[in-house]
Amino acid sequence: MNQSQPKNLIYGKLFLISVALLLLNDFYLKYHFHNYLTGKLSDFVGLFAFPYFVSLFFKGKVKPIYILTGILFIFWKSSSSQFVIDNLNSVGIGINRVVDYSDLIALFILPLSYQYRIKISTEIKQINFLPKSIIIGTCSFSFIATTLPGEIGELNLKSNYEREFEIKKDSLFIEMFKIETFQFKKSNKYITNLKIPDRKTSIQISMLVTETGKDKIKIKLDSIKTYFISSSSLIFGIDNKDLNYIKNLKLKDFEELFIEQKIEKFNQK
Repeated sequence: MNQSQPKNLIYGKLFLISVALLLLNDFYLKYHFHNYLTGKLSDFVGLFAFPYFVSLFFKGKVKPIYILTGILFIFWKSSSSQFVIDNLNSVGIGINRVVDYSDLIALFILPLSYQYRIKISTEIKQINFLPKSIIIGTCSFSFIATTLPGEIGELNLKSNYEREFEIKKDSLFIEMFKIETFQFKKSNKYITNLKIPDRKTSIQISMLVTETGKDKIKIKLDSIKTYFISSSSLIFGIDNKDLNYIKNLKLKDFEELFIEQKIEKFNQK
């Protein structure tokens, strides 16, 4: 920050929104709506907010901070960083990440964040009920928490379980699943989640919904796709007991969970 830049940059609206989205996604959306969007959202908003935040404390180092952020992000998302994770885990600091090079698409947000950081030309008003110390603490917490996203794993189990009901297809998703369900475009395949709260786990499944007659539908559990286990704490990461529990579940267990959380809704009608 040079002297010609406006004061109170820490109150930049897009910056505060990105931090809020980061926290919302990591502590709520990922668990309740574990899907492609929630998987990428933290990378985008995190890359927007993190270098902006750090650059507030180093005058004249804005560009180097953004460049270094991009380099570190690429390193972190690659298999080359595994030795760092292994060493931290060996001393009891549970840090997890999934090697997914498609996450690098989030790097496109860095130039936008950089332009926003250096092009603010009007005075930013301080938010009186939000002290700078609170913002700094919240930002620090959010960036640390992002390094502990939990455990994501593949299940890829196929199921033949199906049931028929007398109900309109539109009513099914308005009354039963609402925003919990994502439909593939022009398809009868839907993605939704099952929850195991005491194991801090969300199970992503796909199901097929077809109309078999007037006001009649058939729901088929197609596949059990992935699991997402939330970290137990910022220091120790996920609980291995939760991970072992999920890995030991059989197809029948997931089908029973599907019946309990989705199908039983129809029996109560």
